Amino acid sequence: MSSIYGNYYINSGFNLPQINFRSNPATYVPSGMPQKDGYISNPLYDNFGTKAEIECIAKNNPRIREIMTENNLPIKVNEKELEKLKNGHLRAARVTSAKIYSNLPDELKSKVNPKVLQEAAMFHDYGKILIPDEILNKKGKLNDKEWEIMKLHSELGAELLKDKNLDERTIELIKYHHQNVNNSGYPLITDNFEYGLDSEILSVADKYEALKEERSYKTPMTKKEALDIIKEDVAEGNISEEVFNSLKKSVE
Repeated sequence: MSSIYGNYYINSGFNLPQINFRSNPATYVPSGMPQKDGYISNPLYDNFGTKAEIECIAKNNPRIREIMTENNLPIKVNEKELEKLKNGHLRAARVTSAKIYSNLPDELKSKVNPKVLQEAAMFHDYGKILIPDEILNKKGKLNDKEWEIMKLHSELGAELLKDKNLDERTIELIKYHHQNVNNSGYPLITDNFEYGLDSEILSVADKYEALKEERSYKTPMTKKEALDIIKEDVAEGNISEEVFNSLKKSVE
């Protein structure tokens, strides 16, 4: 069986679905050898779209227009953030989600669609490309209004991607990736969404990778520091021991 780890498609014993990587005509890769995970080879990247395509989708989506108008925001793609997401956090979250799934007990794996999980992880922060850079990368704490704008990224991402032939559950996970087991996160649940094991894995992978990354408002944490913070979520009942242990096994 094969799985996708880091930047390469490698052989392993983990039970993950194969993302059918395309051959890169510019590079000869012998049969059975690792295939580079990138824009040319990985079909998931096709869903990112160009600046012009994204702005066209946004301007023709009634809900996006409503959200942006209510918050006095222009429909403008943050190109810098688009490229940063492609090359950093989204890929890292996808890989970590896959690893967490791989290390779950078999009886829990049956409750998760790993293809959907990887798709959702790859695009969970996609809506940030419509958030103004002065808010997204502000050096310092956001004020109340800025924080409300930041929280819009979840629903914006789901709206941008809902007609991209992704699984319906993928879109749900993107929209509600900041929800939690108590349904006290955001945005407010207005449909039949259910917080499941796939939601929990995505939330943990997102938080772990975010803690380890350098952001405009914080320095990166070590692996141990990030795990210690997530361990507190376990103590508070927000994350199961099984998912935490799988994360720990995946990154140590």
